[in-house]
Amino acid sequence: MGPSERAERLQAAGLKVTGPRLAILDAVERNRNHPSAEEIHQGLAESHPSVSLSTVYSTLGTFVRAGLVRKLSEVDGRLRVDGTKGAHDHAICRMCGVIFDIDRDVAAAVATPTELPGGLAVLEVRVEYDVVCSNCRTTD
Repeated sequence: MGPSERAERLQAAGLKVTGPRLAILDAVERNRNHPSAEEIHQGLAESHPSVSLSTVYSTLGTFVRAGLVRKLSEVDGRLRVDGTKGAHDHAICRMCGVIFDIDRDVAAAVATPTELPGGLAVLEVRVEYDVVCSNCRTTD
């Protein structure tokens, strides 16, 4: 995805297009390893030295609220995000913290209600599997 497509995504989400936002969105979408804010900041340090860690955190929060990225459970006390488009779930190794994308066709689908008690409108259902990966299983 090029800069113009990212700019269109920002605009479609109702966000102002800025250089830091484009750089952060690009970094999230290119990194398939569910990066933390710190990893994104480190990756941008050379090309965008004026982008602070605070800016990365606040921008990621804005992206999460706008639906551009997904926030994952904190694995090691750090915010982790996923810029992978398409419906998928996650498995997180309880031992090493590695996060795996799980195609929804692999696991049994859960029927999604449109509303929950108390008038809560359901926007999306995400499944997160707590696992022990094959690398950690063989090292026990």
